Formats: sequence, C-alpha cells, structure tokens
Amino acid sequence: MINSKSLTIVTISTILFGMLSKWLVGIPYMSLKHFDLYFVISFILWAIYSTSLYVASKIKCNGSNNFIKISCQGFIFGIIASCLKIGIDSLVLLMVEKTNNQILLTFAMEIVILLFGSLMIFALMKLQKNKFTWDKSLKKVTIILGCLIGVYIITFFSLNSKYQTLTQYTDVNALAKSGNINLNTLMEMENIMQYSKTFTMLSVIVFVVFFIGLWFMLHNTTSNAERTD
Repeated sequence: MINSKSLTIVTISTILFGMLSKWLVGIPYMSLKHFDLYFVISFILWAIYSTSLYVASKIKCNGSNNFIKISCQGFIFGIIASCLKIGIDSLVLLMVEKTNNQILLTFAMEIVILLFGSLMIFALMKLQKNKFTWDKSLKKVTIILGCLIGVYIITFFSLNSKYQTLTQYTDVNALAKSGNINLNTLMEMENIMQYSKTFTMLSVIVFVVFFIGLWFMLHNTTSNAERTD
C-alpha cells in the first residue's frame, strides 16, 4: 500500500510538472543571466517537484508517519536541488546560447533535465538506504525507456537539420532592417516556430514518461529486494 502511494505521488507530480512546465514556461530551465518571471516560475516548479520526489521516497521507506515533518524536509531538499539546477543550467546556456538555435537549446536543457532528474531520484533512493536488485521483469521497461530516448535523439537531428536550413529567418530584426519580409519569409518563420513548438512538446512528454518509468523501475527493484531479505 505504501509503495503504491509513493508511485502515485510520483506519477501525479511528474505529470503536473510536465503540464505546468509546457503551459507556463515550455522547458523549465533557469539561468542567472535571465532573471525574469520564467526564471521564478521554473524555480518554483523544480522546488515543488523535487519536494514531491523526496516525500515519495520517504513514504516508500518509512510510511506516512510525520507527514508534515517529511514535507518540510522535502521543501528544504527542493530548494537546494533547484539552486543546484540553476548553476548547471547557467553553464549549459553559456555554451549553447550563442548558436541562436532554439531546438539545440531545448535539446541541451532536456538532456540536463533527464540527467539531473535521474541523479536526484537515485540519490533519494540511496539516502533511504534502499537495496537495488535487478529483475528480469524490468528488462521491458528498460528497453522502452531506451527506445524513447533513441527516438527523441533521432527527432532532434531531424528537426535540427531542418531548422538550420532556415537560420536566415530566425533573426527578425535583421530581416526587418533588410526589408526582405514577404509571404515566403513569413511562411518560413512560421515553420521555424512550428518546429520549435513541436520539439518542446516532445521534450516535455519524454521527460515525463522517462521519470515515471525510471521511478517505476526503482519502485519494483526495491520491492523485490525487500521480499528477498
């Protein structure tokens, strides 16, 4: 029952995290170079999501006793995790921002999200002193997650190649100064926006499915370990 509750918390919080991210900011990343409303919203989203993961990991191991205490500890963990994420995002943004390629930026931040989120989940499991035991039944989940990442990477290269052929239409100010804005230009600009929106939506879906799948794997792994003790 406790394990089911923790998995439910993670599933609901991850879906909400993805939906709110897409609705409010697109890809939830934070950079000290751009301290604005999107920064604040992303910080809050990451803090709340990290808190929910902490609470779920605690409930999984210790039950739902002292829920208020666990939530307060989780909030502190969420703030620390979000601050760490700011530093990582700021470094990544410095490396890719000059390319003026929105799809590349989205891809880079997505990889950071997947790696950071995975490390955070593993760290929470280790802090709770969980035992990890591989089970053959998890092979299908692993293959699905691997295929998901593979499809995502292939899609990135496909859309990025199309995006790069239209880079001349990404600088609106330069186009306005040159006076080369016509129907064809507007159509190409629309294509660029569509590529970016499509890839952002795909990125959100990928990290939502990936995190739920990863937690499901660890959830079953820990349960199996407990049964074998």
